[in-house]
Amino acid sequence: MNKSRIALLVAACVLGGTLMLRNSLGQSQPSSAPPAAARIAVCDIQEIFVNYERAKDLLSKLNDERQAAEAESDKRGKAMDALHTEMSALKAGSPEYDSRMAQLERMAVDRKVEIQYQEGVLQRKHRALTLEMYKEVTAMISTVAGAEGIHLVLQRDKELLDTGETADVLAQIRDRKVLHCDDSMDITQTVLARLNEAYRSSGAK
Repeated sequence: MNKSRIALLVAACVLGGTLMLRNSLGQSQPSSAPPAAARIAVCDIQEIFVNYERAKDLLSKLNDERQAAEAESDKRGKAMDALHTEMSALKAGSPEYDSRMAQLERMAVDRKVEIQYQEGVLQRKHRALTLEMYKEVTAMISTVAGAEGIHLVLQRDKELLDTGETADVLAQIRDRKVLHCDDSMDITQTVLARLNEAYRSSGAK
């Protein structure tokens, strides 16, 4: 093999290796295009819970149930008062008196148990409805965020409360999630309006 053919072979090998290395580097290196800027918004979920019409209606229903339970308790209390008045005309230790006393004790126990039961029912309902509405609110936040091209939504904090105790103020500062945001980034009213519109349209009460 003459020198010219050897030189051509070497040159071909070098060129091939260079092209392979360039292709390899091109495949392994990430794209140089800058990532899209993330859009961030805030939402005051506490304000939504206060002004959401469904939350107001459900709270009103729970209050009606609580008042009904209290009325029943008062009715039982008046029956106990009447029995106690009846006992005042009987001789203590007599069979009639002891019978009324046993009846009064049973009524007192039944009334206490009923109060505890009704309170437990109301608490469980309130907890379940709160969780249900929280899921509903966050789903609407996601819907609004998706429609407006928002990537991240943070809880907007209330103003610090001057409680007079330094420890309380420091606790509020520690728990804050957003230190500053422009009002244009707040989607609270948009989410609230969409929720109330959907609730009114559903006709649910």
